[in-house]
Amino acid sequence: NVESYLYMLFAAVGFLLLIACTNVAGLLLSRVTARHREVAIRIAVGASRWRLIRQLLTESIILSALSGLLGLLLAYGGVKLLVALTPSEVPRLHEIGLHVPVFLWTLAISVVTGVLFGLAPAVQASKPDLNTALKESSGRSPGSFQGSSLRNLLVVSEVAVALLLLVGAGLMTKSFFRLQRVDPGFDATNVVSMNIALPTSKYREQQVLTFYDQLIERVKNLPGVKSVAGINPLPLSNTNISSRFVVEGAPFVALADRPFAGVRVITPDYFQTMSIPQLKGRAFTAQDREKSPNVIIVNEALASRYWPNQDPIGKRLGFFEEDPGKQEWREIVGVVGNVKSKAIEIDVMPEAYFPYQQVPENFMNLVVRTASDPASMVPAIRSQVLSVDKDQPVSDVMTMEQRVAKSVAAKRFVMFLLGAFSILALGLAAVGIYGVMAYLVTQRTQEIGVRMALGAQKRDVLRLVVGKGMVLAIIGTAIGLVASLALTRLMRSLLFEVTPTDGLTFVIVS
Repeated sequence: NVESYLYMLFAAVGFLLLIACTNVAGLLLSRVTARHREVAIRIAVGASRWRLIRQLLTESIILSALSGLLGLLLAYGGVKLLVALTPSEVPRLHEIGLHVPVFLWTLAISVVTGVLFGLAPAVQASKPDLNTALKESSGRSPGSFQGSSLRNLLVVSEVAVALLLLVGAGLMTKSFFRLQRVDPGFDATNVVSMNIALPTSKYREQQVLTFYDQLIERVKNLPGVKSVAGINPLPLSNTNISSRFVVEGAPFVALADRPFAGVRVITPDYFQTMSIPQLKGRAFTAQDREKSPNVIIVNEALASRYWPNQDPIGKRLGFFEEDPGKQEWREIVGVVGNVKSKAIEIDVMPEAYFPYQQVPENFMNLVVRTASDPASMVPAIRSQVLSVDKDQPVSDVMTMEQRVAKSVAAKRFVMFLLGAFSILALGLAAVGIYGVMAYLVTQRTQEIGVRMALGAQKRDVLRLVVGKGMVLAIIGTAIGLVASLALTRLMRSLLFEVTPTDGLTFVIVS
């Protein structure tokens, strides 16, 4: 489930490399234009065009190769920071590092970009107008605002690609903030959870019930504990159990064709501990044990799907068995609010809650609501587990607020990286525009001086120069908007309650 994120980040890095290379191409173009007289003299004394191209390409390749090596040195620390920021769910995270294939890849990319983006300036510089170039003084080079179409094209490309990255980052940021406002269906404040796995070789059904009854009673009596319960599996824990079921009275359907419902085994005070609203009926009690009638509580999603505009209390569901004659029916005694069990961004699925006294589970997650900081209660809770069984460890200790944050960690990570890449891209695009405009102003210094001598005001010169830069930016923005409308559709699966063509994002970014 991280594949699409990685592809998007790889594309963002590629776009950022493209902007950087476009900047370099613009700088090389300015550099070889400034050397046009030197190039003309070389050709006049017998240098071949191929030799000039080879010389200029060699210079750009050396620059790009040295830049690649410097980048590797910076990446040595940068990769460590990246890994530290990466969510733990990313597979093979410990293998990320600067290995030989990475070194060779970086070196190859550096050389290839040196050739590709040094080629256009080299080709242009190798065919000067000898007559014009040799007549000009050494302090001046040809050019005008109108005669720099290639440089203008590079700047427009930079702005367009930067806008594309900014739109992607804007969409991810808006999606992330929408996720932050989603109600998970429970109150995560001051709740700590931990996993307890009782070994099956030591604990049978009755021993499991005795262990959890004693543990919950002990923890409940700790100072600062408001409520305690157990559940398996815990919401947002990357663990889910589901089962096919059938509604009593519905036409017979083979087991393989029956719908799924999430299955959760809970202790009586679970809904109270997690502040999950009880919408209808009752919660489980201590009397819902192995010898009492089989009962079940369903969530609102299941109830509204199968009994719309009806009261589901008293209806019965069958689980785990295909033969109607052997079906173990469970009566619905309550309906509770929906909980985002799998992930915050995933739609709620029908769920059914079973009383643990009737379905004993060796693996349970203890959830404890406290009056103050829940993390400070962990040692006391752990000691109560050991007091019931001195050999029983607890694991996966985490507050529910941490679990909620962890569930959106991947989107937060992508949002952070895309934001960083986008800001860097915007900075590079600004540098590109500045470089082109500064160079063109330098070329026309004498002309500007003449204009001012003839009466042009400072604001007229500013309007001339800034207007040219704005034209390039507006053209780049328009192209970037069209590209964004096409490419952001590929992000649809990564966005939450945000369309790939979100108008507000496009306007703000533009």
